[in-house]
Amino acid sequence: MAASEDKSSRRRSTRILLRVPLIINVAEESPETDWESVETVTVSQHGGMVRTRQNFTVGDTLEIRIRNGDRTAMAHVAWTSSKLTANGFELGFEIIDDENFWEMTFPPDRWSARMRPPREEP
Repeated sequence: MAASEDKSSRRRSTRILLRVPLIINVAEESPETDWESVETVTVSQHGGMVRTRQNFTVGDTLEIRIRNGDRTAMAHVAWTSSKLTANGFELGFEIIDDENFWEMTFPPDRWSARMRPPREEP
């Protein structure tokens, strides 16, 4: 199985290109820790991807907030890029405590069993 097929088989929901202004920080850091303003590149029902100046570690727990809003959620860093680009490190996160954080309806999951074409019998 190719690496791209392996990743897509683990993905739980469809990704949408959407810019959402957020502020993020490692959860339970001291109050003096600086929050970073970021924007999502993609979102899904279960998380999103941002570009950040900080090099977070996979497994870190983040607090994410909608900038100029009142929604907050906790998230785990699911993956990070290994190199810094002009736009920062890419970081994928999974929301762990608020299934409706984005307050939107997502398209049907194209990887779900009900959406797969029927298997041909031999």
